[in-house]
Amino acid sequence: MIESFYEAEFKALNKHKIRYLIIGGVAVNLYGLHRLTRDLDLMIDLSKEHFEQFIEVMRKLGYKSKVPKTKWAKCSAVAFHNLKEEDKRIDVFLHNPIDFNEAYKKRKLFKCKGFSISCVSIDDLITMKDKADRIRDWIDVGSLKRIMEIKHNEIKR
Repeated sequence: MIESFYEAEFKALNKHKIRYLIIGGVAVNLYGLHRLTRDLDLMIDLSKEHFEQFIEVMRKLGYKSKVPKTKWAKCSAVAFHNLKEEDKRIDVFLHNPIDFNEAYKKRKLFKCKGFSISCVSIDDLITMKDKADRIRDWIDVGSLKRIMEIKHNEIKR
C-alpha cells in the first residue's frame, strides 16, 4: 500500500515529532476507498519551529521543492520532490484550510508495519474536500459518506 511506499518518510516524521496529518488521496485510501494516488498530501503544524524542522527532515530524506523558498509566501501549498526517487512527491499546505490544532486533536492513528501514521479525521477530510470543490473531491465525499453510513449500520447490528 501507499503508506509502505512512504514508510521512511513517516518514520522520520514520527522520530522528529513532526505534527502532521495525512490528507488527500492517501487519507481516502486509509478510510477504505481505494483509488490510485502516488503523491502524499500533508497538513502540518505551521508554527515556525515545527515548520523549519519539517523542512530539515525533508532535506535529509532527499526532498526539495522546485519553487524557491522566497516565493512560498504567495503559495497555498508547496510540493517536495524526492531527488533520488522521482515517483515520490509530498505536497504540504502553507496555509491550512482548517484549524490544524483542532484537526490534530481529532486525528485517527493508523498502524502500519510497527509504526503509526497520523491521518485527518474522516469528518475533517470531508470538510476539506467539500472546500476544494473539484470533481474528484465530490466523488471522494460521496464515497466517504457512504463508508461512514455502512460502518454506522454495522455498529448498530
